Amino acid sequence: MTQPPPPSHRFDTAYADADLGEVSDEFTVGPSPDGHTLVRGHCPRCLGRTATEYRHGVPGTGTGAGTKGPPASDASLLAQERHFCECGHPHPQLPANAVFVGCGASWRVRALVTPAPSGTPNGTP
Repeated sequence: MTQPPPPSHRFDTAYADADLGEVSDEFTVGPSPDGHTLVRGHCPRCLGRTATEYRHGVPGTGTGAGTKGPPASDASLLAQERHFCECGHPHPQLPANAVFVGCGASWRVRALVTPAPSGTPNGTP
């Protein structure tokens, strides 16, 4: 089965601080080359490829006085996080003090997909 072509990056989308709420676009979660957690996908606003690396573990996995029960899975915690466009393209009107280089969009994902390991059916080569 062939994959559909990736969406075309809308380079001319002007920067705007835009909270898109929860999106149903597919994002994947897996290890980065240096062993941290990496969330990848396409920005729902400018359609650029974006990836966010979580270097210090998954947010929300610490313990506290009010914590009850086992921690949620990494993927469910990351699905609750607010993700930002990090496409790396300096979109028009990008502020000089912008934290992320992208179109300014932020969102939460409905679900994260963990891809199959390399060399397995539907896995990446």
